[in-house]
Amino acid sequence: MARSKKQLYCEKCCRTKSEDNFYTSNNLEKYPEGRLNICKECLTMHVDNWNSDTFLWILQECDVPYVPKEWNKLLMSYGKDKESVTGMTIIGRYIGKMKLNQYRKWRWKDTAFLQEQENYNIEESMKRQGYDA
Repeated sequence: MARSKKQLYCEKCCRTKSEDNFYTSNNLEKYPEGRLNICKECLTMHVDNWNSDTFLWILQECDVPYVPKEWNKLLMSYGKDKESVTGMTIIGRYIGKMKLNQYRKWRWKDTAFLQEQENYNIEESMKRQGYDA
């Protein structure tokens, strides 16, 4: 027998929707249900996938790190046709990607560390190829 989906209330559009319509959050202190209190549609209506100022706050609410390299990979894969890409197109896939084993343990507060680590890896790779720092 199929399990019925839990219904949650969106504080922005004032509608009740199934929990699948809300992004998950690792911040259980703020979101004890493990879901944001604004639905995906309302949350992403003003997201510009090419302007991080429009989506970083959502990643912070979801308590996932921002790894520009991973965001840009998704943007290159799914953002080729800029006209058909919505605010949900990349962010949903990105949040899903942050649930994978290599990122699961990281949170928003780790964003700077992960970016420093990526820069270090690039620098080391360039040194191995004979470039100066």
